[in-house]
Amino acid sequence: MAPGAAGPILGLDHVILAVPRLDAVIAAYELLFERAPAARSESRARFALANVGLVLAEGEAPTGLAFAVTEAESALRLLERRGLPGSPAQPWQEAQAWPLDPAAARGLHFRLTAAGPVGDAASAIRLDHAVVRSTDPERTLALLGGRLGLELRLDRSNPDWGTRLLFFRCGDLVIEVSHELKGGIGDGPDSLWGLTWRVPDVAASHARLGAAGLPVSPLRTGRKPGTRLFTLRGDAAGLPTAFIGA
Repeated sequence: MAPGAAGPILGLDHVILAVPRLDAVIAAYELLFERAPAARSESRARFALANVGLVLAEGEAPTGLAFAVTEAESALRLLERRGLPGSPAQPWQEAQAWPLDPAAARGLHFRLTAAGPVGDAASAIRLDHAVVRSTDPERTLALLGGRLGLELRLDRSNPDWGTRLLFFRCGDLVIEVSHELKGGIGDGPDSLWGLTWRVPDVAASHARLGAAGLPVSPLRTGRKPGTRLFTLRGDAAGLPTAFIGA
């Protein structure tokens, strides 16, 4: 991947999910992904999926997104000029990461990390999109499109859904911004609200997880033609979680 014309971001390297009980959430994701963590420590575990990593962190990092860049120092200088300052490097995953100021990122926790091998090609599961809930979509558009330089691919309001949706391309996946129309524009922070994982056979995944006793919703037709999806009910995965596929 190469940085976008408007920004330094190569793509999403990994998602960080803060969890209260690491062992329980690891067990849930081992069932969801049918694989063990690629790495494990006392307070952290990392799953390697086809196009991203998922890091479960107990008590040491907030839920957020880590973006890959080619050269962190130049990326930080550019983002600071755009009003999104970063912090000095911190040890993270046997390497370094540079947190960005949440106050300038609408309350979202972003960090930069050096580009490297992403995910695991042996995995059949990939992140399709991450969902951000926004109280002010124009400001979130300025953050993701203007400051980070992600490509806006869709901006659509649909009264039937009751939402305004904005899709930003980030490497080979999408960051979806969702704004509830009935709530109007607010001044509250944004939040990383959910993850949707793409699987090769969504009906088989639905049957497998249901048979394992997980609370799954009925399989239904997706908004994108030719897709079906289901959601995982409850808080076993730590965030609202969906699975999508043909």
